[in-house]
Amino acid sequence: MSTTVKPASSTTPSTAGADAARSCTSADPARSSTADGPALLPPTSADAVLANTAALLPLIAEEADGIEAAARLTPRAERAMRAAGVFEMGFPASRGGLEMTLEQQVAVVATIAAVDASAGWNVGVLNAGGYYAGRLEQGAYDQLYPTRDMPTSGSFHPRGRAQRVDGGYLVSGHWDWGSGSYTAEHIVGGALVFDGEQPLLGADGKQVYLGMWLPREAIEPAHNWQTLGVRGSGSTSFDIRTPAFVPTSHAFDREAPYRHEADPLNRSVKICHFALTGVVLGIARHLLTTTGQLVRARGSRDTATVEMLGEAMGEVDFAEAGVREIARRTDEIIFSDTVLTEVDEARMTAANAVAASALRRVITATTELASARYVMDADPLQRILRDALSALAHAGTRRKHLGPMAQAALAQSSGHPWTAR
Repeated sequence: MSTTVKPASSTTPSTAGADAARSCTSADPARSSTADGPALLPPTSADAVLANTAALLPLIAEEADGIEAAARLTPRAERAMRAAGVFEMGFPASRGGLEMTLEQQVAVVATIAAVDASAGWNVGVLNAGGYYAGRLEQGAYDQLYPTRDMPTSGSFHPRGRAQRVDGGYLVSGHWDWGSGSYTAEHIVGGALVFDGEQPLLGADGKQVYLGMWLPREAIEPAHNWQTLGVRGSGSTSFDIRTPAFVPTSHAFDREAPYRHEADPLNRSVKICHFALTGVVLGIARHLLTTTGQLVRARGSRDTATVEMLGEAMGEVDFAEAGVREIARRTDEIIFSDTVLTEVDEARMTAANAVAASALRRVITATTELASARYVMDADPLQRILRDALSALAHAGTRRKHLGPMAQAALAQSSGHPWTAR
């Protein structure tokens, strides 16, 4: 089998994809840099988005307090982030998209989250819209995405109800954790499908579970995102109380089996939120940087202090390196003819749990090094700690995700799935 890998530093996924991206970008006036933001490159390549990410950081730092207070991205931050292309990394090359590697996507999210966790969280979630869009038939894609500058939020819990009717579904329900939905142009919701009063079963005998582009005019936001941390993610709940029509073409199989013939980023449904691991990494880095500044300002150089600080540095360095390596391995598979195995899929899910374990240890070290000052509202560590604890409440950070990786490895009859490729 071929093992040709898409280079991590490539500027385009393919010549055809790059030409299409340039055409779309040049025709879209929303791409130009805003007057109140940094100078940005047109987001026509992975390298441009990576450069734009670095250019965004001072603005994100300036807007962090406003993002926290508004419980969503500020208009200034949203304009700059959209112009930078950071919500578009997952669009497939087959549709003229950037199709950035997982390693690049994680790097973008982690870099922004190391300045503000909420801004990084918005990128990690809204970036998945490109993956969803890639699952649409061409006609529906053209209708919903006349430009790729269409951030798309998604919430799949709890599951809504979709009643099958001619041409589509009548959808209703209540969804929590709608991260980025204030910024999003489109909102996708998960729903279980019914035929009359009976659950509609798929070929596997399970009830069909679809992701659906919900009509915005039918959605009622709850405005209930008052939280300990990551407040600016804007993860409000929302409802559709009166069933609303969704055409069949605006839905996709949320639990689709692995498809090797699909676009690289859409071969497995488990790929789309891998970049969210960057939030955990960014928070850990932010904690470490801020604590190091506090230690330096105090002038303390005793052995216990420097050893504890060094231990925290090691935790962050190795967590970042480990996630980057899992991303690189996965990229090597999905951008080639190699098949993604169950072990490979489980490794992606487990990476966030392992990074979260490192963050928990960094919290322990940094709070001890900071002493009691972090309980004060004015202390720079307080919000980072609140963000850290809220990020660790996410289901993806749980230790339970480590078991399936080992189970898949033990079930594999040949090879050494616990070693690097």
